[in-house]
Amino acid sequence: MTAFQSASAEQAPSASAAAQATAAQATAAQAGRAAPATRTGAQSELAASLSRLRRRAQLVVTQRWLAVAGGVMIPLGAVLIIAGWYGSAHTTLPWEQTPYIISGGLLGLALVVAGASFYFGYWLTRLVGGERELLDVLTRIEARLQAAEADRPPTTTAGGRAVVTGATGSLVATRSGSLFHRPDCQVVAGRSPKELRTVDVSAPGMSACKLCAPLDA
Repeated sequence: MTAFQSASAEQAPSASAAAQATAAQATAAQAGRAAPATRTGAQSELAASLSRLRRRAQLVVTQRWLAVAGGVMIPLGAVLIIAGWYGSAHTTLPWEQTPYIISGGLLGLALVVAGASFYFGYWLTRLVGGERELLDVLTRIEARLQAAEADRPPTTTAGGRAVVTGATGSLVATRSGSLFHRPDCQVVAGRSPKELRTVDVSAPGMSACKLCAPLDA
């Protein structure tokens, strides 16, 4: 009997240790499943950031080359035009003026037009880059506003009830006022709950505030 009790006492800690090991394995498995999801989200965000940086770097390189090409071609074309005019102006023979007109005037004019086109492309790339940066900023601002709106607690009335804004929800008005407002309207935003009352859209003698336009929410 004593040997049986000893064996049972030895088996009990073993079973407890096995249960603890199983629980630890389950916890580790859950953490392992959660960790890849976290890593996947972080990796996708990092990939999006790197993609934006790569596009921005490519755009900067394109802007630089367009600016350099335009800055070289326009002065060079102007120099060729002046040289062609100078050469043709110092001779009275038509066959001597023709090379100056072709090599100086026409080639110089072509370089000026091409340089102006490159400068126009440079301006367009700058415009596109500015719009992309503005879009990124607006996207981040919108995401932060949505997060702040989600974290903000619901507005409550004097009775402690949550106010639902909208055409069919509860709206607020002053104690003696005949206009109903959204709770975030500037007319009632700074008032204490004791100065406000909850009203319904169909209440007689009440009309919508034109400042916050609660019926358009």
